Amino acid sequence: MITHRFCIRLTGFVWFAIGTWLFFKGLKYVSYGAFEPSGISSFFATSERGAAILISAGLLVGFLKGQFVLRKTVTRVAGRIAALPMPLSIGKIYAPSYWILIGSMMLLGMSMNFLPIALDLRGAIDVAIGSALISGAILYFKYKV
Repeated sequence: MITHRFCIRLTGFVWFAIGTWLFFKGLKYVSYGAFEPSGISSFFATSERGAAILISAGLLVGFLKGQFVLRKTVTRVAGRIAALPMPLSIGKIYAPSYWILIGSMMLLGMSMNFLPIALDLRGAIDVAIGSALISGAILYFKYKV
């Protein structure tokens, strides 16, 4: 039988897995893009320093987004799951608006393949989103049912 706690933790695990994937993908992009002449990192004294600044900025933005923006989402989604009557139905765990949010975020991510964004900047964005999702996943794991 599927419990409320299982569904909330599963949601946290999915956020954690996607966040980890985006985080490491972003680190790879920053490290590759730091040595391209068109990269953002070239504006700093050295490419290595530029890459470190982009990664640090991505981590900071991701942490702040996770704590101040995604906290509301986690509270809303986990609260909704906790309020569902037993037995839980897989199809009713998430509201349609949640699926629309996920789909729009995926489309936004895929659109980055077609936009002329420097590779290291794209990596910093992925680091920010990945670290925000990891931060949000931790909030799911801490949620008391």
